[in-house]
Amino acid sequence: MDYFKKFPIFFSIVILLILAFVGGVAYNVYVYSDVAKIQKKLKNARAEFDDALAEDPTQAAIDKARANIKNLEVHLAELEADLTRARGDIFSKAPVESYQLVEQLRGMVQKWRRTARQKGIAVDKAMDFGFKRYVEASAEPPEDAAVSPVWKQACVLNYINGKLFECKSAESPMAIVRIQRELLKEEGNKTVANKRMTARERRAAARRAATSESKSETFNIDPNITARKAGSLDTLAYRFTFAGHTDVLRRFLNQLKNFDAMLVVRSIDVKPADESVNSLLKRKDGGDEEEDAGLLDSLFGKKKEDKPAENAEATEESEAASQAKTPVVTDNLSEFTVVIEYVEVVKDQPAVKKEKKQ
Repeated sequence: MDYFKKFPIFFSIVILLILAFVGGVAYNVYVYSDVAKIQKKLKNARAEFDDALAEDPTQAAIDKARANIKNLEVHLAELEADLTRARGDIFSKAPVESYQLVEQLRGMVQKWRRTARQKGIAVDKAMDFGFKRYVEASAEPPEDAAVSPVWKQACVLNYINGKLFECKSAESPMAIVRIQRELLKEEGNKTVANKRMTARERRAAARRAATSESKSETFNIDPNITARKAGSLDTLAYRFTFAGHTDVLRRFLNQLKNFDAMLVVRSIDVKPADESVNSLLKRKDGGDEEEDAGLLDSLFGKKKEDKPAENAEATEESEAASQAKTPVVTDNLSEFTVVIEYVEVVKDQPAVKKEKKQ
């Protein structure tokens, strides 16, 4: 203490120097610890970089992968060409304007009706083949964006109808009850929803729509049976309801197994034909001259006009003789519902997902 009192300035300087030294040592230790952490991170990052560099393909590997992809594309094209041999017969040049589409659809529907009758197949003279919204008198043409897709759908239906018409034989009766197509997204929804409808009214409307689908021109294919897969396979779906003996269905399925087009049967439902279908199948068409006037009556089982009075007695005798020869047990007729999809391979490049910036 005596020395401190005698030399206060000296001892103060010494103490400050000692504190400065301790502080410097502590700071160096702290900095060195941070440097060690940074060096460890740098070492880990370098190891990850080396691993990524080892896995990164070389130019030779990239060229080989591209050549393999090209070979797979060629093989896919060969398979598709083999499975779509009838493509040139199915599709024709699409109309440009929507009004042209409407006129061509009306012509196709008339041709289908006429061909079915010539084959001896019973069809309603008002059969629209799923295109009622475009072929009826007050129909509005579709949007321009829907012209090409609707025409493509009609071309495929025309091809399948040709196979269906070929199933009629001279010995077996046949009737086309209904043909439905899947509503395309390009067509939109023709019905205008009432914004003032309550939730209960909207649910009731949805139930009515589901109930009436079986009689509608369009239908929604069950997602559990469709072959459609976004980004890989696209399909056009159709539902055919026709009646006859089992051999009609067998011939139709045999027509589809040729694999000249990518047509896939997704479901088959069979039920006994009801009375209206039975009466339809057991009647004879009046021929080409009276097909437009008498076919609808035959479809719904309406009776023909009474014959002249002078032939009434002969007619009664003929009917009595016919009834005496008619067996009590008649052939069993069935109603078939077949859902078919036309499958196409999606070749568009998938959209690249943009990574979110962190």
